Amino acid sequence: MSSHYAQLADWNNAMTEFVMVYRNVPADKRMQPIDGGWSPRQLLQHLLESEIVFSTRMRTAIANPGGSILPFDQDLYEERIPVAEIPDELLLDALAALRAVNLAILRALPDEAWEQSVQHPEAGPQTLDRIANIFGNHVTDHLNDMKNAGLGTRSL
Repeated sequence: MSSHYAQLADWNNAMTEFVMVYRNVPADKRMQPIDGGWSPRQLLQHLLESEIVFSTRMRTAIANPGGSILPFDQDLYEERIPVAEIPDELLLDALAALRAVNLAILRALPDEAWEQSVQHPEAGPQTLDRIANIFGNHVTDHLNDMKNAGLGTRSL
């Protein structure tokens, strides 16, 4: 059993909760900015793009230690990748499925693989452990944004 088992379970639980909370946000509120920032829909799109980047970085660290990874400019992704017409449910399903596959891969790795690193052009060497922590906790950060704004909660 990986020493990261509890952490991986937390990241899985955060994704499950994000999907549930997002589905409870009324459709007319999904495009409204949260505290002047991104809307829930933009957060969903951003999390999917981030998970794709994480997936690539994680796989590079596992399969090609020492290899190079590309920077991630979230604003360019938001501006240039046309996801506005993709239904929310398809984005949610893709995000949850990709997170599940990524976590299954991490769960199967020996502990020493978490110390393998890749080269980031701006940040320098990045271990798989660091990459996984940045992206693993990312869903929780944006889940908290929605919850703190009172979105996705049902009153009794």
